[in-house]
Formats: sequence, structure tokens, C-alpha cells
Amino acid sequence: MLERAVHSHIITSRHGVPLMVERRAGLVVEVTDGDTPGYRGSLFYDLAKHSVVRLGYAMAAELAPLNVTALAVTPGFLRSEAVLETMGVSESNWRDAIASDPYFAESETPCYVGRAIAALAADPDVSAKAGGVYASWTLAKEYGFTDVDGRQPDWGSFFLRQIRELLDRDTPPNPMELFAVQSRLYQVEQDRSQADEATRLRRFLDRYRVDHDAGDSP
Repeated sequence: MLERAVHSHIITSRHGVPLMVERRAGLVVEVTDGDTPGYRGSLFYDLAKHSVVRLGYAMAAELAPLNVTALAVTPGFLRSEAVLETMGVSESNWRDAIASDPYFAESETPCYVGRAIAALAADPDVSAKAGGVYASWTLAKEYGFTDVDGRQPDWGSFFLRQIRELLDRDTPPNPMELFAVQSRLYQVEQDRSQADEATRLRRFLDRYRVDHDAGDSP
């Protein structure tokens, strides 16, 4: 994971950035997973995805005087070829998989984040974003691009709505829903402004994990 998802980024930058420095112009985009500081679900995956965010931040600090911008970008629920294969569908009938995974409804193609990066590269004021981490769905609203099907998937808002519906519901969650709530807690637990939400998420998990562990939850 570290070799393929971090070291490879460093090698690419080592060879690509000098060309930008020579021209005194350029954009380095680190592609990560997620735009929050929360845990990503497993140690080395978490380390890799946070490391490339840090690479964008650190390179931004060093390259700003040379007129080269570095930042990080994340897609949402990425409907890649591998994901389509795993879900047993193709791009032409991808909606058929929503029945087995409702979160798939707000998925996006790789082209969406590609268009986000193209929009950043075309922005004459992109240096104002140096060092930050940006999501495909927020950049789509800012720059006005769409996915290949004309949609503007907004994974961040969609996921938050799903979590709020779960918390407001009276019926016990299934394992996938418990996982989603835990994922949301990871997103917000380091953000002091989200302390109230984090408390509610913990209470939900404490309540239903006991039932689930005892075999009472579906």
C-alpha cells in the first residue's frame, strides 16, 4: 500500500515537478480518499490516504515561491471499472446494483474527478487553493462541470442525509448501516464544531452494537 499509493506519488513528483519549476508554472494534484481528517478504516489504507494529502500540503509550501501549486482531490463513491465488476454490473446498467447497495445511487465515474482536476488546471487563480484537499462534488458546484451522464453527484450531502435518516429511524440498523454510522463518526470526531453530532453517533452505536453483537439485529 505504501509503495503503490505513496512512494509512487513521490517518484512521479520527483520527475515531474522539476519540469514545472523550470517553467515557473504547474499544478500537482494528489488523489486521495476523503476530505476529512478521520480514520479511513484500516491502518495502512488510512496512512496512505492521509500521506498523499500531506504531500500536497508540504509540496504547496515548498513550491509556492516557484509559482507551482500543489493540492489534493478526492472523488466520492467512485464507479470505477473494478467497482462495476465487483457489483456485477456495467456502466450501462449500473443502477441495477442500487438494490444491493443503496449508497451506490450517488456514485460517480472516474471522469467526474478527472473533470474536477481539469477545471482546477484551467483556473488562473488555482494557487489560492494550494495545500488544501477538495472533493469532486464541491468542485462541481464551484466550476459547473457534470459527470458523463449530465448528473452532479454530491456524495458528501448524500451520505450525510443517509446518516441522519438512520439516526432518526426507530428500526434497528443492519451491519452495513452500522458501518456507515461508524464511518461518519470517524469523519467528525476530530472536529470540535461537530461535537454534538459525534455524541449522537456514539450513542447510536453504543445502543445498537450491543444488540447486533448479541445477534438481535438483522
